[in-house]
Amino acid sequence: MDISAWVKHWASWTPDKTALRFDGRSLSYAEVEHRVRTAAGWLHADGVSAGDRVAYLGPSCPELLELLFACARLGAVFVPLNIKMSAAELRVFTTLSHPRLLIAENGFLDIAAASVQVAGGGRVREFSAGDGLADGAAEPLPAGAGVDAGAPALVLFTSGTTGPPKGATFTHQNLIFNALNVITGVRLTAVEEILTAVPMFHTSGLFINTLPGLCAGATITIHSDFDAGRVLEEVGRQQITLLACAPAMTFALAEHPGWAQADLSSLRYVFTGSTTVTAKAIEPWHAKGVVIGQGYGSTEACPTATMMPPGSPPGAAYTAGKPALYTELRIADDTGTALATGQPGEVWFRGPAVMRGYWDNEPATREVFCDGWLRSGDLGVIDECGYLHIVGRIKDMIIVGSANVYPGDLEAVLDDCPEVREAAVVDRPDAELGEVPVACVVPVPGHALTGERVLALFEGRLAAYKHPREVIFLDNLPRNWHGKVDRRRLREIVKQPRALTKTHSMCERAPQFAARPGRSGER
Repeated sequence: MDISAWVKHWASWTPDKTALRFDGRSLSYAEVEHRVRTAAGWLHADGVSAGDRVAYLGPSCPELLELLFACARLGAVFVPLNIKMSAAELRVFTTLSHPRLLIAENGFLDIAAASVQVAGGGRVREFSAGDGLADGAAEPLPAGAGVDAGAPALVLFTSGTTGPPKGATFTHQNLIFNALNVITGVRLTAVEEILTAVPMFHTSGLFINTLPGLCAGATITIHSDFDAGRVLEEVGRQQITLLACAPAMTFALAEHPGWAQADLSSLRYVFTGSTTVTAKAIEPWHAKGVVIGQGYGSTEACPTATMMPPGSPPGAAYTAGKPALYTELRIADDTGTALATGQPGEVWFRGPAVMRGYWDNEPATREVFCDGWLRSGDLGVIDECGYLHIVGRIKDMIIVGSANVYPGDLEAVLDDCPEVREAAVVDRPDAELGEVPVACVVPVPGHALTGERVLALFEGRLAAYKHPREVIFLDNLPRNWHGKVDRRRLREIVKQPRALTKTHSMCERAPQFAARPGRSGER
């Protein structure tokens, strides 16, 4: 069964029910099925067949989903591209995926054409958001073509935080089991009103709520981009029940003038994640009486390896949750041996929602998998109640002398300060100690925060060798196109020479420390 059968099913069961809302217009499940049939016929007439890649460059809109389902019906592979990137950046992805067609919204035609000007580049076709993909001239193609559930359906490119971007490849089975993980994880049903304000070229925009919602026959309201005021207004008007909201979106919502009076009573669950989730990204929702829960995973995990179970105590929102129904999780040491409760190690997971591998990159696929387990590269620990806590990225760990320092420990201290809007800690090379921590801090607007005040936060809370050696104030933390803090860029910033001032203060240097058991010392 290919995933376009979801639309066909609900078009038969609830044909008149609203499936999608976009820009003031609504489409019923019957109308979406008709548009998928028409788009599949159009692609087929244009030479697209099973295994071909079809790229998409445009905003979040119904056409993105229609094209995904049309490709699924043909056995073709859908490749959404990031509209925030330049043609040169997109060329990396088109070179890797070799799309037969690139379907571009008419505002992105020039970038689309330039992005496929490489050997093997495909043709470009245009559409207008909200108006559909095809004019109906081609013979519509119904569902039921016998597409293998194990065939690839979608390629999403990773954020590139640990190297060159790679194309995580998902089969129909992967997408079905991701939908089941979310449906069971938040008890999602056909009565849901879901708002998708996260870009759908991103894993969370597609996999969290949107595709599971269509699998369950719910209604999806799509915003082409994120606007805090519009989200607040939409939640009240449409009585939205489910919302995916990255921490940066929460900050923008909570700082909006309309937040205090916004009617959020219909929201029964807000899903957050994608990056480090601090207390400041949780507390505004709790203050409004809204249940919020973290999910943990990665693009490769499709993406929800863990979620917060319904009925969890409020404090569970500060954890990464528990494994989803169709996901196994373990904390492993350097040999892959599972560690006991309370012992930190690398997070490994496996299950039928985890990607098949990286597109046309067998070496990278072999590197990330071990005996069927996907190695996350994250450090985590499972507490006595079974909740996962993420300590940080293995590659982000700072080795001061020979002692390991986890940036997350320092960032937790910074997050406790009401004058700090957000912060990240990265390493800087040091002639004596090898590496030292540097705090990059974004103050809350209107607060005259000083370096001395920031450094004083660590006194009595962390050992002296873990304290930042410098505080750098920024207007915003740099982020990559997945919304994650760009630590590579921060490392470049902290390496830049600057005169030491009271704002950029140095701490007492730490002595050499003996390594503790585990990888390169403390785990």
